[in-house]
Amino acid sequence: MSNEEKHSDKVSHVILQKPLPEILDDIGISIQESEAAAADARKAAEEARWAGESAADAVMKKIRGLLLRMADDITKELKQP
Repeated sequence: MSNEEKHSDKVSHVILQKPLPEILDDIGISIQESEAAAADARKAAEEARWAGESAADAVMKKIRGLLLRMADDITKELKQP
């Protein structure tokens, strides 16, 4: 018997020793934990999206300011004789 078969037998043996209600409780707990993890992941994704949008807004404000200053400088240069 290979190590895989021994391991497989041990795993199935442990599972078979548990009563069905306990197995179902374990499954229910696993589902709740996975749902909580999914909710945390969605929240983290939303926070990352918000942070990215905020950073993009800040960059755009700086670029607009720079372009306005450049336009003012160009306008002043063109007005000089």
